[in-house]
Amino acid sequence: MLQKMRAQTQSLAFKVLVGIIIFVLAVFGFGAFNLFGSGDPDIARVNGDSITQGMVTAEAERERRRLAAQLGADFDPGMIDPVRLQNLVVEQMIARTLMKQAADDLGLTAGDAEVARVIRRDPNFQVDGVFQESRYRLVAQGMGYTPQGFIEETREILTLGQLQNGVVGTALATERDVQNHARLLGQRRDLAYLPFTLERFAAEVEVSDDDVALRYEENRLDYMTEESVDVDYVELVAAELANDPSIAVSEDAVREAYEADRAAAPAGEERRSRHILLTLTDARDAAAASAEIEALKARIAAGEAFEDLARAVSEDPGSAAQGGDLGLVGRGVFDKAFEDALFALAAPGDLSGPVATEFGYHLIRLDEIRASEYPAFEDARAAIEQRLRREQADALYQERLRELDNLAFERPNDLAGIAADLGLEIRRTDGVTRSTGDGVFAAQPVRDALFAREVLDNGFNSAAVEHAAGRAVVMRVAERHPAEQIPLEALAEALRDQITSERARDLARQAREAAEARVAAGDPVAEIALAHGVNWQRFEGAMRSAEDIPRDVLDVAFRLTRPAPGDKSVGAAELSGGGSAVVTVTRVQDGDVAAMTESEIDGIRRFVADRTARLDFGGFYESLERAASIRRPN
Repeated sequence: MLQKMRAQTQSLAFKVLVGIIIFVLAVFGFGAFNLFGSGDPDIARVNGDSITQGMVTAEAERERRRLAAQLGADFDPGMIDPVRLQNLVVEQMIARTLMKQAADDLGLTAGDAEVARVIRRDPNFQVDGVFQESRYRLVAQGMGYTPQGFIEETREILTLGQLQNGVVGTALATERDVQNHARLLGQRRDLAYLPFTLERFAAEVEVSDDDVALRYEENRLDYMTEESVDVDYVELVAAELANDPSIAVSEDAVREAYEADRAAAPAGEERRSRHILLTLTDARDAAAASAEIEALKARIAAGEAFEDLARAVSEDPGSAAQGGDLGLVGRGVFDKAFEDALFALAAPGDLSGPVATEFGYHLIRLDEIRASEYPAFEDARAAIEQRLRREQADALYQERLRELDNLAFERPNDLAGIAADLGLEIRRTDGVTRSTGDGVFAAQPVRDALFAREVLDNGFNSAAVEHAAGRAVVMRVAERHPAEQIPLEALAEALRDQITSERARDLARQAREAAEARVAAGDPVAEIALAHGVNWQRFEGAMRSAEDIPRDVLDVAFRLTRPAPGDKSVGAAELSGGGSAVVTVTRVQDGDVAAMTESEIDGIRRFVADRTARLDFGGFYESLERAASIRRPN
């Protein structure tokens, strides 16, 4: 084989290939290999649909922003592991893509009117209870969306909600299911437990200095400080590039973006209206409904109040009680036929003719016209310029990141030149270990790269490591501190406590096993308690939700088999605070629907329906996943 390989390396084709590689590296550096790849490579594929690196990065950044907004001042970027976050986002996007494909196959989608209604009613986009276009754009951009992108995101969420409701909406809680769960959930048990706690036996344990010394000597390798390093590093931050001299945002660019935003904005006029709805039934066809609408219109013209008629005859449950009031809304909220009729009315007080929609026939009155003007250029200028700078900074960051990575490889023994070329500051952090670090070194991927052999042992620069969206570091070890033996004196007290706990746990277990055997054999329980110097804790009619009984004891008690009349079931529970307990059950009384309140029965019915719905939806998703062709990241 070696001879064959040697012969191939002497061939003309091999020499030509080597020459090409050398030329590319000489001209472009090692980052040149990226030139031949896709600009946005696939991370995963679901039934042929791509999930790209760009999509994952954008969604991961949105997740980071959501967490930052949720935690506020308590948010620490170092708490996020970028690798774990990306893996989580990829799985979420795979699941979402599968669901979206299923919705598409079923022809499900959310209409423009529904999407607009949801967005306009979102309090995050309102000022004093009124939807404000400029606030909508500001909040959407803060979440990492363009205004149109947020509309499509909302449409997809609503569509997936339709799919989920279609699957879980058929979940039922039958009376038999309710009765069965009532018997279990409402079950009561007479139980008792005999506790053997660590505190009870720790007083019996004696630990000598020789015991401590022996434990130390037997485990010397476990009592070492962790190797640590002092680190020099440079950090590239996208947000800091917004003011880079190479970034320039011209007045023409700002105005062009402003005009594009204004052209894409929905119409600013909003209208307040009222309506009366008559639905179609077996007794009322379209002609009859239209005639009734005309009759109502005549009564209003004769002086009757629209509001009173709406309360009396309108069959819209959402607005009838309010006299048919539909509030102040813009285009894109109502059914198209309703919207066209409303916006065709010329002045407040005008009435429409009969308007047919999928809901029935409407009589509409226009109450108010309010023009909401698009923000003036001067008012929007600063936000647009900031957005354009951020977009350029993001692009510049990607360029500088590639350059940073190349320089770290080409100049492996120094950070000074890299810092000078890219205008970065060399910083120092001391005491970083494989398991702990502060700031940028709180991220595990950064520490993994720092303790890689070529960086730790060979003293080279690390590759550029992104530890958060728009933040990357290159680092090198300034000083290495090997692991050291921790002296016995510093550990003696902790080792003494450790040995005491272990021996107390053994004594408690032995005592509990002996007591459990005697209880099972039928010995008098009072004598057993007296022999061990502990007391039985007894509870009659205990329920699963009891708060005055240790959860560990309850879990065991409700798993024990139903005892025969006059007998008892016996088990053992490991207590969360250490130690254990003998557990007995002497009587089981099933729950009875007849003895429950309506509120309790409704709670069980909801529990059963929710559980059935979760199982149904879980089974539906599993079937989609089994039938799908999914390629995940390696």
